Amino acid sequence: RQVQRRIARLTSFEDGFWDLLLGIIYLMLSIYPVTRERLGPEWNVALFLGLLALMVLGQLVLRVFVSGPRIGYVVPRRSPKLPLLLALTVGAVLITFGLLMLTLLGPGAEPAPSPSAEASAGRSYVVELVVVLAMGGLFSLMGYLFGVARLYAYGWMLGLANFASVYMDHHAGWTFHLPSAVAAGIILLTGLVLLIRFLRKYPVRAEAS
Repeated sequence: RQVQRRIARLTSFEDGFWDLLLGIIYLMLSIYPVTRERLGPEWNVALFLGLLALMVLGQLVLRVFVSGPRIGYVVPRRSPKLPLLLALTVGAVLITFGLLMLTLLGPGAEPAPSPSAEASAGRSYVVELVVVLAMGGLFSLMGYLFGVARLYAYGWMLGLANFASVYMDHHAGWTFHLPSAVAAGIILLTGLVLLIRFLRKYPVRAEAS
């Protein structure tokens, strides 16, 4: 079991590409309301999904040409955890697209209302709190299964950043989700550091002549 967890960490998380992809996705979500104002809801969704597909494809290609020659390839044995891991992956995707759909179906950006108007509105943040718990729990479970400690921090950081972004959007009229962008920047920086360390730790081996 320990060997399997080590292989999973090495092939999925040690090169930093997973972190870079996650950071880019949430950076795009942070500017999503800004581009929605310029492009409209439908074209904005199309742009986001197109860029997401390109990012996922780019990550796969980079792993083939950058990570593969350095660490080799592994064919994992079938494990009882596979259905659970698939469910976790689907859950992460659903949460991301849930945030996307909430942004799509929500009203457009409006001028920041006065404090008295906000007090009378009495908006509830139950959905955002549920997102915090869901993302914190989901990433913590992934961190436990794979033995990757930083995933614990990612989940709670992204959930709380989303909560702060929605709060500032509602109370201060922030169109750009700065807290989510900061969280995405931290993840991107972490991924870049991991990638540099990975390239130094696993140089490409010269093939025997």
